Order: sequence, then structure tokens, then C-alpha cells
Amino acid sequence: MLETCQRNSTEITPWLRWFLTMLEDAIQMAMAKIARTLAKSRFWQQHQQSELSAEQIKVLNRLLEGGNQGFATGISAAQYQKVANVSKSTATRHLTELLAKKCIEKLPGGGRSTRYQLKFPDA
Repeated sequence: MLETCQRNSTEITPWLRWFLTMLEDAIQMAMAKIARTLAKSRFWQQHQQSELSAEQIKVLNRLLEGGNQGFATGISAAQYQKVANVSKSTATRHLTELLAKKCIEKLPGGGRSTRYQLKFPDA
């Protein structure tokens, strides 16, 4: 953008607009990353005394990661089973334990379509 402005005229207003837009985008991305990091930190602070299995921690971290690696629409027992590499009955038991410890909450729906999402502490 700077090169284009230098070739066409001495007017730098288009370059300044572009630069400020890029700066604003970078600041917004940084703020979003900070917010996600703080949410993760608050979550683990709230649950530091919870006795969680390695599999439960693995799944909770995966849920906290979000994005392509996470589960934007929550996690089902079948998905828990695959991520944690446990049996179906163990996945169901782990999810029940996580519900009791208030690490997760049920989403609307039931039966085989029951899905769970993280339960974040109030900020």
C-alpha cells in the first residue's frame, strides 16, 4: 500500500487509512487472545481443587482450545470417547463427573444427541 501511494502521488491518506485499519485489526486479535487466555485461567483456577483424570483434563483442554481443534457446538459422549480414547461407559461416567463438578453443562437436547459445553465462572 505504501509503495502504491509513493508511485501515484505524495498523498499518504490512503496509506494511513490502510495502516490504521491493520493496526486496529491486530489490536482486536490481541485482545481476543488475551480474553481467551484469561477465560482459560479463570476456568482452571476455579477447578484447581477438582480431582480430574488425565482423560478429563485432556478433553477440557481441547474444549478450551476452541477453533478447529475444539468443539464449537459442544461435545457428545461419542466425541469424548474418541478424544479421550476411553470406552463408551467410561466417557458417560466422566461426563457425569464433570457435570457434578460443574466443569461442563448440558446443552438443550437429549438422548444420543446430548451435548455438553464448558461452564465458565462468572467474570
